[in-house]
Amino acid sequence: MSKTWKKGLTLMAASVMLTGVMAGCSSNNNGGSNSEASNNGGNSQAANATNEGASTEPTKAPLEPITYTMNTADEKLTWDTPITKLFTEKTGVSFKYDLIVGEETQKQDLWLASGDYPDIMAMGPQEIQKYKDGGALIPLNDLIDQYGPNIKEKFGEYFNLLKDEDGKIWSIYGVNKSREAKADASANFIVQYDVLKEAGYPQIKTLDQLYEILKAYKEKHPQIDGKDTIGFSGAMAGWQVNIEYNNPIISASGLPDHGNFRIDESGNVQYNPVTEDAKKYYSFLNKLYQNGLYDKEAFSQDDLSKKLAQGRVLAAYAPKWMVGNVETQFRQDGHPERQYAYLPLFFSEDTVDQTNTVVPTFAGSLQWVVTNSAKNPERFIQFVDYLFSDEGQILSQWGIEGTHYEVKDGKRTLLPAELEARKTDPDHGTKEGFTSNGTGSGAWFNVGDGAKLSDGDYATPLTKDYQLSVYDDMTKEVLAKYGKEVWADFLPPAVVVPGYLWQVSPPENISLQAKKIEEAWKKYLPKLIMAKSPTDFDSSWDGMKSTMEKAGLKDVNDAYTKLWADFNAKFKATIGE
Repeated sequence: MSKTWKKGLTLMAASVMLTGVMAGCSSNNNGGSNSEASNNGGNSQAANATNEGASTEPTKAPLEPITYTMNTADEKLTWDTPITKLFTEKTGVSFKYDLIVGEETQKQDLWLASGDYPDIMAMGPQEIQKYKDGGALIPLNDLIDQYGPNIKEKFGEYFNLLKDEDGKIWSIYGVNKSREAKADASANFIVQYDVLKEAGYPQIKTLDQLYEILKAYKEKHPQIDGKDTIGFSGAMAGWQVNIEYNNPIISASGLPDHGNFRIDESGNVQYNPVTEDAKKYYSFLNKLYQNGLYDKEAFSQDDLSKKLAQGRVLAAYAPKWMVGNVETQFRQDGHPERQYAYLPLFFSEDTVDQTNTVVPTFAGSLQWVVTNSAKNPERFIQFVDYLFSDEGQILSQWGIEGTHYEVKDGKRTLLPAELEARKTDPDHGTKEGFTSNGTGSGAWFNVGDGAKLSDGDYATPLTKDYQLSVYDDMTKEVLAKYGKEVWADFLPPAVVVPGYLWQVSPPENISLQAKKIEEAWKKYLPKLIMAKSPTDFDSSWDGMKSTMEKAGLKDVNDAYTKLWADFNAKFKATIGE
């Protein structure tokens, strides 16, 4: 997702990440509540913590060992790393990961039904709501008040945004202390370097222009490494369907990423997959399909990155987080030409690009919650508080001094061996401990790329200079052909926005209608892409639209319009704007 918006919007905070029947996006979604902030004094407490200069040194936790179980879908995730071992030395806390194989939400539902779930869970807003309603979660207010000074100090004026409409804090995620776009920001349409090279590095701005260069390349290269060349791919069978078949419409329209919805200047929300722009995009995919350029396995595959790793997919819609390790492998295998350029593509050349946005909090699909299975939950909060301390931020984001970075002239600098490992080893982050379950902002509750700690140095290594240092020669060459230094240079200046609709817990009163509408979308999507003629396409489109309208499309749009208005009202009430 990477995981966007309108200029002139007041700064607003986010509360949750990508999940749920109507959640779309980028990758990620879960979080906050749509109610107005409660007036229980929490905001003044957070302000006092900031004004009084709350210590960023970690609180002194008991060092008696304690292990918490936690869900993950990452089969490589382990606690046996240099960084995580130091976490345990500092806090006494360690984690044992409970691997989910298959559909995560289904497994979480089974855990809830049985009453046998991990101590700590990373979930999206809809799942959090289920666990809260099922009495499986404990509120964190008192624990954070007593054991979380660094959490409160880092959140500052945004602390009350952690609270649900009932005034309780049910999850914890990151806060963004930066107001800059990330140095690794990028557009999400990807095109192989070799395709661009053969086409003479053309200025591609529209989907129609992309079609022409894909067609020309595949005609000349029907196979890559002995297998059929694939012009454009996707993944429709799993949760990535939202990213692959909703988000491209948003991007090609030049709009901010509000998941499966779009919001007009008056605050009216509309379900995106049934808009006229959606019809344009599905028509584009149908054109690819009819001309042998679309991946026929896209309808049954659930992980696009696995197909991209084969090196024969010329283009796709894929956020950088989905592609990064694949490109590392290409370089390692001696095929840097199979890496991808990240280009903003639109329905028309005169589209205004409003996709580069920044939000003040990192509520997301992987917010961390504490279940009632957890023993001594205060130890977990002390662990999280350590992660929010300056010492914890440096360890989790920069690593170990002398091993991963050094300090030169008072500034942290990654060591050459560390930079080389990041460029060449796709599993390096996991092996060293930089990788964890997501926290809405990446790993280990970072406070924002571009943010600075109390020592005046950056909280994370991610700067433009860092990006340049991890690019290989071919990437620099391709960027130079377009007069750019980093992929972020293709994007417009960043705009600070209130938050994203996919970060907010979906309205409960239209959940049935929303489910039926999503089912209609997934039913008609293959029919639209595989339509044999314009008449067949229009028939399927009309059928989908009619089915959605009968299922309660207007009610869903109205409910989300109110949700967005309430979200804005809560933010203004919370921070006094």
